[in-house]
Formats: sequence, structure tokens, C-alpha cells
Amino acid sequence: MIHEAQPKTGTSSRAAAHTTATGGRSMPAVPVQLQHNSTTATPVVQRTPQDWARSPKIATILQHEPGFFSTWKKIKGAINDYKILPTRALQNRWDLLHEMQSLIAVWKAGHVGDTTQRVAGIRGVLPDLENLISHEQLEIRTAAYRTGGEMYTSATRPEIAFSIVKRGNNLEISSENPRISGNIEFVVANGAIDLRHFEAQPEGLGLGTVLMNEFARFTSGMGIEIVEVQTAALSAMGAYEAFGGIPRPGREDAFELSKGQYAAAMGLTNDQEHGEHIAEGHGDTSYDNFINEEAKAIGTTKVNKAEFENPGQGPEALAAIRSQAEQAHKDRNPRTVANVKRAARLKALSAFLSYKTSDLLDKTNAMMAGKWKIEK
Repeated sequence: MIHEAQPKTGTSSRAAAHTTATGGRSMPAVPVQLQHNSTTATPVVQRTPQDWARSPKIATILQHEPGFFSTWKKIKGAINDYKILPTRALQNRWDLLHEMQSLIAVWKAGHVGDTTQRVAGIRGVLPDLENLISHEQLEIRTAAYRTGGEMYTSATRPEIAFSIVKRGNNLEISSENPRISGNIEFVVANGAIDLRHFEAQPEGLGLGTVLMNEFARFTSGMGIEIVEVQTAALSAMGAYEAFGGIPRPGREDAFELSKGQYAAAMGLTNDQEHGEHIAEGHGDTSYDNFINEEAKAIGTTKVNKAEFENPGQGPEALAAIRSQAEQAHKDRNPRTVANVKRAARLKALSAFLSYKTSDLLDKTNAMMAGKWKIEK
């Protein structure tokens, strides 16, 4: 199952194990390192202190002059100190960002009701500074994140065992079995997260569900509520909807409009005499094309699973498996009102796909229940 996207943009007890409160001056605790197939990787941080040095917003913020005894002078000093910190000095960066937040709180408390021009100017740039700080903290938390070290073993197939590791901007399946693989690639930027690529092989074994569960734990630990995707694999939209896929917040109207347009193009019509029905003699091929693409993806999944379970099967046997799976899907999905509505919804959702982190976590937890033995 493959999920492609271009760059854009309630927690379970297991997810809580990946998250530590960030009160005080210390950085969020790094979860336990992997104990099996662990690989140490250099943290990937997309934002750096040097980005601050080049930021037009920071330049504008620093133009505001403090009063003689103003805390703003200390805030400017902290900003300038931050600009020259090494990128990978994560703890030092976290501490200085926290210091800025504390100083901002002191400044605000000391200037309540002050409407002088100087104070009003500083107050006007504080939201930009606070956003920059929060985005920087998210990047640092992302770089410091470590997967929890669980070993996943199939409850029915003990030879299927793997762990998940974080390498840069990827969550990857790590297994002694070279035929088991998968990864999720993501981008964290400007306080948001985008899922760029999702793949697990062989398909049909539940590997993708475990990966998505780890990804939900990751995003939950980062405090991110919504995951956005720009371009999803259309043939796998049914699976992505099963993970809890929803239209992006704020784009619901555009999604509904697109869904209606697809349904009409696929032959759905409505009138007082017949109600909703498929127009007679409808010649558009978009519905059949959608079902055919789904059928091909399902056929590939069945073949990959069959090859994994029985490597000795010849090409004729695999071709028969593929053909049977594809035809079965086509037979289950004739052009009916209900089926056209499903296809139209999934085609529309592919352009507006997002996940609510808490729902993604709940869905994948439920899908995994009883199917995997999980050990530290």
C-alpha cells in the first residue's frame, strides 16, 4: 500500500509512553532507545538558529527598542544568543527558547494597560515571536523523538516480527526478515505535519496499520492534532478512509462540492419521479476506471501476500490469484447509487485528505488489538 504526498501541510496509554510533560526548563525526555535492530541516526532538524538570523520577522522584531529598565532588552539578548547556537545543540536551544517564553510573560505582566507607542509596537510583534518559538520547539521535539522500542510479532504468524525506528524524517520497519519492509516519510514545518509517503510490504499482513499507529503516537507526542496530506494514492483510498481519513478542516465545503461533481460525472442523478438513480445510457468511464484501479491494487496486494506466504508459487498460479481478486472486486461493485456515492466520496477525499491524530490513534489501536504481540 503506497501513500504519496507532495510537500505542503486523546492519547492512548501507549502513546503516553512516548510523551513527557515539558514543564520546567528541561527538554522533553527522549523515550527508551530501541533494544532490537537499533540504528543511531543524526537528528534531522529542518529549522535552525541560522534560519532565525536570516528571518525577516526576527529582523523586524529586533528593530523595536526597549525602555531603560525593560525586560524587552533581555528578550532581544536571548534572541541574538539563540541565532548563534549550533543546530544540534538541542538542549541549549530548548532552554533558551523557554527562557524567552518566561521573559515574554514577565514583559506582558509588567506592561498591562500601557498604551505608549513603544510598548504598543513591541506588543504588536510578540505574536510573531511566540509563533517562531513554538515552531522551533516542535522541530526540537521532533528531532529528539525516539520510537518506544517495541518488538511487534504477529499473533498467528510468529515469523513476522519487526520493530520500528525513526531515522530523520522517516519511521521505518526494521526486521531480520528481508522480505518485510515499510516506511512513513513526513515533514514537520511551521507548526504542522505532512505525511509524504507511506508504504508497507508485503501488503495484507497489517504492517501498515502498525506503522500508522506509530505515526499517530509520534504526532500525538508532538502535540499535533491534524495530519495533512496533499496527494494520496487513489486506489488505496478505502484503506485510508478506514484509518479515519477526513476532509481537511476548513475545506469541507470544497470537499462536498467535489464529491457532488464526481457523483454526477459517474452517472448519479436525482428527480422527483425516480429519486436518486443512475442515468440510463450513461457512457462516462470514470466510475469503471476508479473500480478498475482499486481492483488492480487489490490484485497486487493478494499476489504480494501469496508470494510471501508461499514463495514457491509459479507465475501462472499468481496470475490466477490476481485475476480472481480483481474480478471479485469488480463483481462486488456494479454501478449502483450506493457504489457511485462511495467512489465519488473517495475520489473527492483524495484531494482533501487529513487525519485527526486522536482518531488515527484510536482506529489503529482497534485494528491492532489481538493481532500483534508487543514486547519491549
